[in-house]
Amino acid sequence: MSRLINQNGLDLVKHFEGLYTDAYICPAGVTTIGYGHTGNVELGQSITPKEAENILQGDMQKLAVAVEKAIEVELNDNQFAALVSFAFNCGAGNLRASTLCRKLNAGDYDCVPSELGRWVKASDPKTGKKRSLAGLVKRRAAEGTLFLKQMNEQKDSLPEQMPQKIEAEPEMVIEQYKVNARSGLRMRAGASAEFEILTTLPLNKTLSIGKELENWVEVDLESDGIIDGWVYKSYLVKI
Repeated sequence: MSRLINQNGLDLVKHFEGLYTDAYICPAGVTTIGYGHTGNVELGQSITPKEAENILQGDMQKLAVAVEKAIEVELNDNQFAALVSFAFNCGAGNLRASTLCRKLNAGDYDCVPSELGRWVKASDPKTGKKRSLAGLVKRRAAEGTLFLKQMNEQKDSLPEQMPQKIEAEPEMVIEQYKVNARSGLRMRAGASAEFEILTTLPLNKTLSIGKELENWVEVDLESDGIIDGWVYKSYLVKI
């Protein structure tokens, strides 16, 4: 059985996501329900608080597995919970491809709060431009505080609720492309063929890309501000 997020982390996620029993469109233009759940959600859908709790537990379990795979160094329960919250809000692909992940896996625990603080922008679904959101600033600060919190400390009260969902690193710029590889294009967890293959994107799949690194580019599959992975740009055609 995979490691579970602790109560401190669960409370943090609930606080910032807020409970919505009716489906709605979040600030990034994604249909959402419950505690920030975005998978297979349709407008008009309603759930009970108990169903929202069960869905959240399932989401946390999936993200916990992703954090365990991405982070190679030892984490205490609060550190682990803070990164699960971050991955839930920003995406597991973002965590794997982030500078935070690289530095932490090299043993730099102290970098985490400041690296978390970079992820405070969200995409405007109408313009595609990024802007800092107060709710994300508060959430990253709360995650950083939890990461640094000793296990025997009581969790401080959380700041005023400002549920927001999804952001990308500040330097990301949205551009639309299509996959031009006949046999499909492998999307990886980082900007190199050495990284894990996350999935294979089919021919003519439309996607958004962000920053580029040595001809590898960030991929946003749903144009929702979440970086899902990296692909080799030579196999893309701009729309």
